[in-house]
Amino acid sequence: MGLTNAAIIVIVLVCCLAVTALGASLFKHYKPAETETPYSPGYEQKLYMAEVRARGFESLRHLSWGGRDLESRHLPAGPGYYHPPTTEDNTKDESS
Repeated sequence: MGLTNAAIIVIVLVCCLAVTALGASLFKHYKPAETETPYSPGYEQKLYMAEVRARGFESLRHLSWGGRDLESRHLPAGPGYYHPPTTEDNTKDESS
């Protein structure tokens, strides 16, 4: 039981449309029009994004200055959770 003629025509049309769209997008990407300028965000958008990044870095700085590693701040996931050794655990093992 093969495909009907209508199904083959639909498949061929969809493939042709996909190839045409792909070719047009690649052509536009690699050979843009001479009058077309690439997108550049405005000055206000650049300032806002710099402020957002600064807030993110500030919170990371507070987390990293905590003294212990980030993984030890979270509760274990379950009974089979592996506790990585810390410097405090290593000193206890060496003394015994």
